[in-house]
Amino acid sequence: MICYFDASALVKRYIQENHSERVIELLNTSRPATSRLSEVEVASAIVRRTGGGDIEPLDRDRILAALPVDLETLYILEISPEVCARTYGLLLRDRLRASDSLQLASCLHLQERVGRRVRFVAYDDRLNEAALTEGLEVEG
Repeated sequence: MICYFDASALVKRYIQENHSERVIELLNTSRPATSRLSEVEVASAIVRRTGGGDIEPLDRDRILAALPVDLETLYILEISPEVCARTYGLLLRDRLRASDSLQLASCLHLQERVGRRVRFVAYDDRLNEAALTEGLEVEG
């Protein structure tokens, strides 16, 4: 099974919260994929949580050092012209934020390229609703 991980799911790999165990299980038992955008989104979430006092600076530094190494174990979809073009329809139909539209477009692009179902893993209700509307199988 191929699972596409949105940044809202990947951050659970580094911060213990609801669904963290499920995300780690899926990362270990599926063929994981994500967008290049996730690297920046996860780093941003980690830095914001440090500023909010949820993460200690030493833990932040450890996580930020591990992130690029961990991402090497995932199939990374680059932000290509094809993926960007697909975001326009999603923006119009689903009224998503640009980053969410790009994540969803990346998953749809991957599913089209591999010719089989890809499970979309995200923990954002609005994004999951849009993914269901687009015909994706959703975990989250």
